[in-house]
Amino acid sequence: MTARPARLLLAAVMLLALAVPAVASAHGGRDRDRGFHKGRACRAVENGRVPRGLTAAQAQALATACTTRANAIAAARTAFTTATASAQADYRTAATPLVQEVSTAERAKRAACRPDRASQGCADARSALRTTIATVTPKLRAAGVAFRAAIAPALRTYRTAVREAEAAFRTSVAQILGRS
Repeated sequence: MTARPARLLLAAVMLLALAVPAVASAHGGRDRDRGFHKGRACRAVENGRVPRGLTAAQAQALATACTTRANAIAAARTAFTTATASAQADYRTAATPLVQEVSTAERAKRAACRPDRASQGCADARSALRTTIATVTPKLRAAGVAFRAAIAPALRTYRTAVREAEAAFRTSVAQILGRS
């Protein structure tokens, strides 16, 4: 009875393995609006609310800095997406049949075990599922490693561009607020 949830969990993990590399590489594990309250200040200026203590000229300069930062980050994100599109397509090409193979074996096991869990057909289907998972896992892992290696240079470039945009934004805000 406890083996079925484990198998279902394993099948779900295998299916989610397609999405993990794309999601992990998309944002680099960082919250873009954390620290320095740049997100809050930029949203306030975009919505026409000037943060307390700022003159109209400072608010305009802050809006310009926010727009420049957003455009730089969007350009970096677009460049990253473009640079990694072929690697992502290669990963999907490699991983999709493997995940479908596991899914097919899981459905076959489910169909074989539905009438009688103690039958030989069910035992054979379970064995086939275990064998399928054992053969697919290293291939799927290797595809993930190849994907991460393929996008590593583009990811470094993306993170560098974002860091530079953030540093330019901080410098600009410090100048706007008169902090040097």
